[in-house]
Amino acid sequence: MPTPNFPLPAALAAAVLILAVTLACRPDGGNGAIPADMVINRIAYINADGQLATVNPDGSDRNTLTGGAVADSGGRLGGILAQPLPETRLYGWPAWSPDGDRIAVSLISGSSPGNAEMSVQSLESSTGVGGAVFVNSAPLTIADGTPHYVQWSPDGRRLGVTAATPEGLTLFVVDANPSDGNAAPAEPLPVVRGAPLYFDWAPDSQSLAVHSGEEVAVLRLNRDGTQFQTQSLTRSRSFRTPAWSPDGTQLAWSAPGGDSEAIWLGRPHDADYPPLRLAEVEGACAFLWSSDGSAIAVADRQDDRSPAYRRLRIVAADGSAEQTVREDDWVLGFFWAPDGARLSWVALNPEERSMEWRVVRATGLAEGAEDYGSQPVAGLRFSPSGETFLMLAFFDQYARSHSPWSPDGSALVVAGNQQYLSERRNGSGAAGPRVYVAPLADGAEPLDIADGGIAVWSPR
Repeated sequence: MPTPNFPLPAALAAAVLILAVTLACRPDGGNGAIPADMVINRIAYINADGQLATVNPDGSDRNTLTGGAVADSGGRLGGILAQPLPETRLYGWPAWSPDGDRIAVSLISGSSPGNAEMSVQSLESSTGVGGAVFVNSAPLTIADGTPHYVQWSPDGRRLGVTAATPEGLTLFVVDANPSDGNAAPAEPLPVVRGAPLYFDWAPDSQSLAVHSGEEVAVLRLNRDGTQFQTQSLTRSRSFRTPAWSPDGTQLAWSAPGGDSEAIWLGRPHDADYPPLRLAEVEGACAFLWSSDGSAIAVADRQDDRSPAYRRLRIVAADGSAEQTVREDDWVLGFFWAPDGARLSWVALNPEERSMEWRVVRATGLAEGAEDYGSQPVAGLRFSPSGETFLMLAFFDQYARSHSPWSPDGSALVVAGNQQYLSERRNGSGAAGPRVYVAPLADGAEPLDIADGGIAVWSPR
């Protein structure tokens, strides 16, 4: 993942300056679970103190899961009830497990530059109890203020972790549950090395689609989980992240074909099925499947240097229909609602020099997509936090791990500074970025629920 140009969030930037490195932690055990019938519907965020917290969508019941903490006799971090330690501990980039029971999060810790570490922790989402599942071999980041990219396997048993090493950008697979007591994390399994590097877990959690450099490949885990077998598919520079269909039978990628670049659908597990040329694209592109597998949202742009896509379409997965959602616009990123009925995107408002959420109803392609109107969702216009900017810059990767949608598709969450148009000023001023919930209901207004530079909604 290349390094984007944006300012570091204040707390994380301070940590990098103080420690001269980024993110880490020590192992601490723990492996709890939330009852399956418990409704989670929580938003995880990193507060202004650099700590992991969760909150209800209305801003109630804030729960700070981390802080300075000492391990008990069993080696478990006490999370909420912990006592301060004489060291800096700053967290970043929370990612919910598929069932919402755990949160994977990066951490910088250390009392001086000489003993600072970088790691990924797996913590219980209700208590903050947990421990390290991956520890960096060197204090290196994959982008400014970003120590790792983490994506849970769909079965919740493993994590894909993109980390920087002295040998280069590397994708690792690790166990998602921390070791018991004070035991060190299990040895990570290196999968592939290269840059740029993007990946997507297959729905069966046994394969990874990887785009490393120009190489697009599928890597299958062997029966004992000790190594991956590689199946090369194609070479391409026109897109970032390959995308598995929700049922795992098809994989989408972009590559030259015919007279132009195109989106292709292949069946890597079926050698007798030739790839289908789904849709023509112009220049760089990005794409995401709807949750029901019936459609693919596709954005493209002719100018590779532009941060925004100029055209956004919804294409039927069988190629039978296509609907242009936006054209000659400025689309910075898009995300499907959990039920696949709506597609949200972040649009740049050049006149106000701000960003805003827009939503389209994506059902019934033959009848055309129904736009919710020209106004931003909940009237919210914002400038993104550094983390939000990164998520938008690489949204086709982060859509798999950091969803802005509520589980029921009724609202969106974003971290940044609200723009008050009547006063033409930054809504948060010197106080830093805030976390906003933007309901889709008519006449709804955004809710300012917390201070924080990144916010992610739970999957349920």
